[in-house]
Amino acid sequence: MQAKGFHTTLSTNIPLHALHEYAACNLFVLHELPADIIVDSFELNDHGLFFQFVGNTNLELPTSGVANEPGWLLVAVKPETDLVVVDVPLHVRYGVPHEGHNPRHIIQLLPPTCFWACPSSYKLLHSALPSQSPKFHLLNSSVQFEILQHTTSSPLSFDIPVGDINHTLYIELCTVTVTLLAFVYIVWTISKTLYSAHLKMQ
Repeated sequence: MQAKGFHTTLSTNIPLHALHEYAACNLFVLHELPADIIVDSFELNDHGLFFQFVGNTNLELPTSGVANEPGWLLVAVKPETDLVVVDVPLHVRYGVPHEGHNPRHIIQLLPPTCFWACPSSYKLLHSALPSQSPKFHLLNSSVQFEILQHTTSSPLSFDIPVGDINHTLYIELCTVTVTLLAFVYIVWTISKTLYSAHLKMQ
């Protein structure tokens, strides 16, 4: 699926089998997100998600203002039915301007890793999380993992419009002009108010 624009929702379907075998384990979904992608912790809380995010949490920075390092979102899931659906709202940072007519930026998302996290007393498991993933405090009590291969998440890419670098000078000039006009208007308003107050005092 290709999302056009800066906001979308990534849905992951997790069909579960033999739930009773994993009664002592916890179910998680791990997303590796490129630096272009933003997750809003307040929005995730509003969606009722129990999660941990490791990465740049500054929502205001454009792509050019963040290091080219991925963010990691770990979502804890309550497996109440045989089919679990996990919806994660995603947003895109403003991209670096390019040269050309109607420039675009395509961002590809990797499929998530869905897994059971189990205590050391559980039966021996041989799966491992991605080696590059950070340490999560949500997994501190879990030492064994069972990766679920039968999960589905719609392949997702973002088709993002970006600015034309040739228009940068015009945009900067317009920004400076509007800022100066706003400043002059504020000064004029304050002066007018002070003058009126001075007349009343006389």
